[in-house]
Amino acid sequence: MLELLKKAFDKFDGLIILAAVFLFAHFDYNNLSLLDKIYIASFAFWSVTKLIRLYILYKNEQK
Repeated sequence: MLELLKKAFDKFDGLIILAAVFLFAHFDYNNLSLLDKIYIASFAFWSVTKLIRLYILYKNEQK
């Protein structure tokens, strides 16, 4: 399972996750700007595509 995660995640994915944690911790959720909403949507899209990639790699490894 660890090798599957190594295949799915790059070095820069760790940086993306760190940046997301930092920014999500410092958002003013009562007053989100358009740029904040775009960032949240793009991170959600990135997360979904990573999950899809993990699923595809898992299914290919099962064969």
